[in-house]
Amino acid sequence: MSNMAAAEGKKIVKWVDSKGVTQYGDKMPASDAGRNNSEMNTQGMVIKKNITTNKSNDLQDQQKLEQDRKDKILLASYTKAEENDLAKERNLELDKAALQALTQQKINITNRTARNNKLADGFKARKIPLPAYLIEELKLSKTETANIDKQMTQRKLSMAATNARYTEEKVRFVALKQPT
Repeated sequence: MSNMAAAEGKKIVKWVDSKGVTQYGDKMPASDAGRNNSEMNTQGMVIKKNITTNKSNDLQDQQKLEQDRKDKILLASYTKAEENDLAKERNLELDKAALQALTQQKINITNRTARNNKLADGFKARKIPLPAYLIEELKLSKTETANIDKQMTQRKLSMAATNARYTEEKVRFVALKQPT
């Protein structure tokens, strides 16, 4: 009875080796550990299937599906390549307008700073200490100028990214539209 109980608990593993030959055994050898296999009971009924997945193939499949999705959207968005240029210009308009506004703000601050520096020079020439409001105003001007410069840099980077994205889309659109 104990042999029978041991036989009932025993499992058989079935797999296909690297040469394509179906193998059976108590366990798989380490050389075939990454292969699909099935566990069966002693009557030959499959208890469990172990299917290995190739993560690089899964990633490639995901990337291909994502590229196919992007291609469909691209083809649905434009009928000819010139439309891409128009869309790019529309997207750049907001950044261009913001850049113009920031440039004007910087000019205004520069003019205000020049006036305050001239005023400060007058105090220094008369050997009078600078009033607190003037010191504060000069500090504020430096801070505002630095902030505007930072915002202008961000807008320019945004514009460069928009240009690159639309250029890439246009190249891909033309490639998709070319007859193979």
